[in-house]
Amino acid sequence: MKHFFLLGFFCACTAVLFSEELTGYDIAKRADSVDEGKTSSYTATMTLTNKKGATRIREISMRSKDYGDVKKSVIIFTMPKDVSGVSYLSFDYPDNSDGSKPDADSWLYMPAMKKVRRISGSSKDDDFMGTDFTYADMGDRGLTKDTFTLVGEELIDGFDCWIVEAKAKDTSEKTQRRVLWYRKDNYKALKGEYYDKQNTLTREMRCTDITQIDGIWTTGKMFMKNVKTGHSTLLEMKDVMYNRAFDDNMFTVSSIERGNIR
Repeated sequence: MKHFFLLGFFCACTAVLFSEELTGYDIAKRADSVDEGKTSSYTATMTLTNKKGATRIREISMRSKDYGDVKKSVIIFTMPKDVSGVSYLSFDYPDNSDGSKPDADSWLYMPAMKKVRRISGSSKDDDFMGTDFTYADMGDRGLTKDTFTLVGEELIDGFDCWIVEAKAKDTSEKTQRRVLWYRKDNYKALKGEYYDKQNTLTREMRCTDITQIDGIWTTGKMFMKNVKTGHSTLLEMKDVMYNRAFDDNMFTVSSIERGNIR
């Protein structure tokens, strides 16, 4: 997922050429390549709900900047008190087929521990701060990591969609298969299914409230549910802005450690 990041995993594109034959890879590449602005920012409410219906509310703030050779993003938890100040910094790199760089580097700062922890590759599929999104969901996934297949078409929420299957090339990944429903008119993802190594459905995603902001198609709500535990997370974006000026010092490990990001 791009930024809820992600983030963008769910961004816009130009009008579809209906006479054109597209492959699963073509569709995924167009969805991945659309304009997201030089910079982006938003605040969001995260509602975590367990299988009994009990909820917890969190507030976050996100900012990102695209440098061409790397896209840097930072997420800061602003409330409640027990998570206030927790910060997540991520550097996402463009696809490199020779494997010369990792897909991303990321760090998590926990104020209670007064320590920055680097998120290793083996932790990318872990839950992000107790939500139903993973660390991997919080950044960009390189297209070279999957094999894409166009498996069908379906009407979702009144929109014609392509159904694209993405199979992980690395058999050690926890999520081995993803199925995504992309809108034909703007390449936004409306629905997603995630499967483990046993090809068992583990999570379901739905995206709604899709509107244009500064000419960029933007997802307003993302809902992710863990079908095994019954736990779910609703992410509701607000105050979305693009192409505003951000200080480069905002996207550093030392800044999140000092709590300098506002």
